[in-house]
Amino acid sequence: MKRTVKNLLMIGVACSISMFSVYPVLADNTGYYQEKYRNQFHFSPEANWMNDPNGMVYYNGEYHLFYQYYPYGTTWGPMHWGHAVSTDLVKWKHLPVALSPDENGEIFSGSAVIDWNNTAGFGKEAMVAIFTHSGSKGQVQSLAYSTDSGRTWTKYEGNPVMPNPPVPDWRDPKVFWHEQTKQWVMSLAAKDKIMFYTSPDLKNWKYASEFGSDGGIQANGQSGAYSYTLSEQKGQSFTLEGEIMLVEKNGREGAGGLVFRSNKDATNAYTVNLDAKKNLLTLNKVEKGSVTTVVSKPMRLDTSQAYHVKVEANSHHFKILLNGKQVLEGSDASFENGQFGLTAWNSTAVFRHVKFTNQSNFITNLSNWKSITGTWNDTAAGKIGKSDSDGYIMSEEQGDQFIYESNMTFLDENHGSGALLFRADAEAKNGYIASVDASKDTIKLVKLQNGISTVLAETNEKIDTSKSHQVKVTASGNELDLHIDDNFTLTAKDETFSKGLFGLHVNQSSVRFQDVNMTKFIDTDEKEIKNKSFETGDLTGWKTIKGNAFTNDHVTDATANWSGLFEQKGKYHLWGFSDKQDGDNATGELHSSYFKLSGAGEINLLMGGGNDPTNRYVALVRASDDKELIRQANTKFADEKYQRYVWDASKYIGEVLYIKAVDQAVGGWGHINLDDVNVFNTEKMLEKVDSVAKEPEEAKQREGGELSDWNTVSGEWVNSTHGSNGGIWECPTLLELPVDGDSTKKKWVLQVSINDGAAAGGSGMQYFVGDFDGKTFKNENPPEEVLWTDYGADFYAAVDWSGVEGDNGEKYWLGWMSNWQYANNTPTTTWRSSMSIPRKIELTNTAKGIRLKQIPVSIDSIRNKQEKKVLKNLMVTENKNLLSGIQENKYEIIAEFDVSNTDAQEFGFQIQKEGSENTKVSYNVNKQQLFVDRTNSGNFDFGENVKGKHSAPMLPKDGKVKLHMFVDQSSVEVFGNDGTEVITDQLFPTLSSNKIKLYSKGGAVKLNSLKMYPLKSIWNKSPVDTNLSGWKNISGLWADTINGKQGRSKEDSFTLSSKEAKNFTYEAKIKVLDDSVSNSTGAGALVFRSDEQANNAYAANVDVLNNQIKLIAFRDGIGKDLIIYDDGGKLDLKTNTDYHLKVTAEGEHIQVYLDDKPVIDTMDPTFSEGYTGLNVWNSTSLFNEVKFETVD
Repeated sequence: MKRTVKNLLMIGVACSISMFSVYPVLADNTGYYQEKYRNQFHFSPEANWMNDPNGMVYYNGEYHLFYQYYPYGTTWGPMHWGHAVSTDLVKWKHLPVALSPDENGEIFSGSAVIDWNNTAGFGKEAMVAIFTHSGSKGQVQSLAYSTDSGRTWTKYEGNPVMPNPPVPDWRDPKVFWHEQTKQWVMSLAAKDKIMFYTSPDLKNWKYASEFGSDGGIQANGQSGAYSYTLSEQKGQSFTLEGEIMLVEKNGREGAGGLVFRSNKDATNAYTVNLDAKKNLLTLNKVEKGSVTTVVSKPMRLDTSQAYHVKVEANSHHFKILLNGKQVLEGSDASFENGQFGLTAWNSTAVFRHVKFTNQSNFITNLSNWKSITGTWNDTAAGKIGKSDSDGYIMSEEQGDQFIYESNMTFLDENHGSGALLFRADAEAKNGYIASVDASKDTIKLVKLQNGISTVLAETNEKIDTSKSHQVKVTASGNELDLHIDDNFTLTAKDETFSKGLFGLHVNQSSVRFQDVNMTKFIDTDEKEIKNKSFETGDLTGWKTIKGNAFTNDHVTDATANWSGLFEQKGKYHLWGFSDKQDGDNATGELHSSYFKLSGAGEINLLMGGGNDPTNRYVALVRASDDKELIRQANTKFADEKYQRYVWDASKYIGEVLYIKAVDQAVGGWGHINLDDVNVFNTEKMLEKVDSVAKEPEEAKQREGGELSDWNTVSGEWVNSTHGSNGGIWECPTLLELPVDGDSTKKKWVLQVSINDGAAAGGSGMQYFVGDFDGKTFKNENPPEEVLWTDYGADFYAAVDWSGVEGDNGEKYWLGWMSNWQYANNTPTTTWRSSMSIPRKIELTNTAKGIRLKQIPVSIDSIRNKQEKKVLKNLMVTENKNLLSGIQENKYEIIAEFDVSNTDAQEFGFQIQKEGSENTKVSYNVNKQQLFVDRTNSGNFDFGENVKGKHSAPMLPKDGKVKLHMFVDQSSVEVFGNDGTEVITDQLFPTLSSNKIKLYSKGGAVKLNSLKMYPLKSIWNKSPVDTNLSGWKNISGLWADTINGKQGRSKEDSFTLSSKEAKNFTYEAKIKVLDDSVSNSTGAGALVFRSDEQANNAYAANVDVLNNQIKLIAFRDGIGKDLIIYDDGGKLDLKTNTDYHLKVTAEGEHIQVYLDDKPVIDTMDPTFSEGYTGLNVWNSTSLFNEVKFETVD
């Protein structure tokens, strides 16, 4: 059931107007909501940290706003649900914390509904919250309910109702009733997709569908570095093509391209790159990891635009086509065959519909083949050699100790012989031959010296010519071993040739050779790896292959981290997070020393950190060919704490192996931890192990088709999605909205927040328009089209109020006004962050299609109409400021400009201006862009990942540009052309920057109209019950809240009132806070007879930590206990309990009462008079009913 909002809003506005005159003006309050940068008409918590809005629901005339809240700090911490209500979406009333962490974990984001039909059985019209519990069992979904309009809450005893998370990041459920199918529908964020579930009763949920992946792949490009991913498909002469879209990420532009003829680690390859940063198309050669340009062509390349790139490779010649036209041509003979792949540099690149067609595909890791005798041709199935006598072809690569192998197929009826040639010279006159003679059914090892053959070893064996045969030679010193089809066949010893070239040979036959590869031969008798537990305190015995994710800085003796104990083995361990090495953004690869697997074949190790088998893992690798036999991610839980993993590698006893650690992930949990790697174990193998070693599956080589079997080599590669996937998807909401106010024409809109890579950089929001049938959402736009909800840096996690809509089905919502790039560091004091102004949302038809429209709710009730400024039909010029003399830091401006005949290049407002400091809210005429430029807005550093200038494309409408702007003390929101484009940004100017300038640049522009309203604060006087005033915070963090004056500090901290006295009675209720999260619990105190800085004073405290009541004297800032009361050790003080503490002082006589019981009675002459105040130590404490009375 839904409620219509129009009349409710009108009533709320009328009530606000009639009541406004009785509110005390700001100068009369006691500092409540008057801190520096405290927004005055945006919602913010009284104190502490806030982020996502949650549980937004309308019921009985109240808009409920729950929000992510940490009551014990001003940075993100264990999450609770804060709570506030409003009757008009303008003024807000704070309520107590609604939900707190419990045995199931912290309370992450979610939603709330009114269960009108009691489907869940919690009661008629119960308010039901659906939220994510984040705890030891991962992120799971739970319920709580309220039957008293959200004032008190009961958690459902059957929680979690959705256990067993399919991915680690599975959170933020948004639920609504779908009338057509008569069921509840949930949208749930799952890393890079949205999963939909349905339920009849809110308790039992069934998977319905998911939305996100579009079948492509995306590189979350490394800043200043290349990322590679490779398919197992290979090609020699071919066509390779695909769609590439370069995406600007956090202000960085970069390159993306196709890779071909690559070796397995992309250190030797060719690439074709589109570089938007340099506006350059290049054909590159990567040789031993170094990139050089073969040929290039300058051209304009735009981000967020898809380009069709095609490579035609024929032997050593390449043609490059862009959108169907040949644009480059070049030649190079370095690499003849290799894997197909993708690459990106410096930023995000998206790849879709990548496919290939092979004309020839001789698969080999050897290069520069040269025919000596006979006929040799490359085909899609391999290299075919044909000769009536000896036919040879030679590679230019050579080796000494190796494994050399090939797949051989006899093609004609005469059969004859095929062979591998090794340790040979370039003319094939000297070397060794491993020969399979199908005509004589013989297998030989032959020495070829000056063209004369000598048989070293020979055996007779029936050769089945109807199938292919795997021929493998191992050369180690003077020992030569030959395997046929993995069966040991021959061995010989000869010292004539110690190294040389590799080649192929045919005689009186036609033979096809495929998968001709040389790998290293490694031998060792070591049973253990070196420095298995890092007890040297560094990486001795290990080798960093690339990157900076594993360095000596990562080897630590730390026993604890921010979430608890590591529980490592021994003193040292490898912690994958180091501030010295770029934290979670470091990537790299680490190898152990070689070992020959012995004992029972068991391997066990300790691992912690992030859980991602694609980008963060530890592997068991065969030394000869570097193939992974086990890949182990930290699957047990993303946690710094170590968990033991056990592997069964018994199949590979006797082989030389090594351990590999890989970290290609960036962002949260972008690291792994490693310790105590045991590779030699003699105990009986456990029945249950975490992984079993096995041969990696080899992909069947195809002659063509679409590529999707991507394997990360470097950087972070993820599924590409509809829209943008620069980071994790969060906080979805699916809602149906009218188009242009027509309630009969509606579309479904899926809103998704993305944490990283948004329009302005960092976090932001995108949306999709389409259809929903109760189970499945379908996007009506192409997957590469990104629709940004807000082009600013500070609008995130917005969700709509359930249970209410406008006359035509419009919805109402607000968002968190911050950005995860800097949210924890903004320069506020006792609180952090605000919500945006609430907005009405609907859809509208535009030249580009159906788009979102956001209109701010009316704030007429807080407009200072007596100070209203009105301008009409004036020219804005470069030389005159039509708003000069105005000084305001909170106001609303509604303006319309005529750009039909303007010669101005740019016009708009410079707000919060003083000297060179200002923020521009303006329009670029030539680029047709609305923008906010906060580059010069103050001293706060928003970080390198967030741009200073935020632009939104906006076409004039009927030759007009409309701006509706709201400026608060630390924010600006601008709605362009009736809300079709929106930019929301935080600003932190100096206090004196309160001027405003209306300007134009490059010419004049006509201002049709302008209205400017100074705005009043929505906050009233302090809710703290006290007769003291003039409070001055000396140290720590102090704030007035509905629960009392809150103090928070690890050490002794003070706030003092302006009251001075000698003899008095002073009392208050003191409560030391605590809940299931890890926060400090200490003491709160009454301070009296203090000097101005609380360096010298008395304090009477309630010390919950030590179960004591104390009278303390501070001298020069150092406290000394004068009297301690603990009731003979029986005093049992509790957290979250009000204790009435009273002090009476007459001359030297001081008495302290606990709950009206005298507990301290003493004489002390130290201080005779001074200021009155409060103290907090090692806790977050509340003080209420703080009363002071002077005694004559």
